[in-house]
Amino acid sequence: MRSRSEILAAIALALAVAGCGGGDDVSHDERSRAIGAAQQAYQQAVTRGDDLATGPCIAESLPDLADWVADIAHDPREDVDDDTDNQCERYRQGEASHFVELDPDGELIRAE
Repeated sequence: MRSRSEILAAIALALAVAGCGGGDDVSHDERSRAIGAAQQAYQQAVTRGDDLATGPCIAESLPDLADWVADIAHDPREDVDDDTDNQCERYRQGEASHFVELDPDGELIRAE
């Protein structure tokens, strides 16, 4: 028989796993493709010499993933991340439902 603490740990783990991934309407494959496309957009922004420290939107639409955008943010968030001039307009306007957030070094923060 399992102890109460083992049962609570199992419940906590199940809830954490269920909460990951940004929603039930996105498959693991779609999320993975969005992350890969966002990382490509990041590399293009670096090549162009974009200032990523300001947390800009780097892709208003991702290839073959029109419902996704890619944004740069800080982890933990900074005031500049909440400036609407730095956020993807299609997401703010409700034209895109999902986003990938990368930090200024191109590391994944979240994809939802």
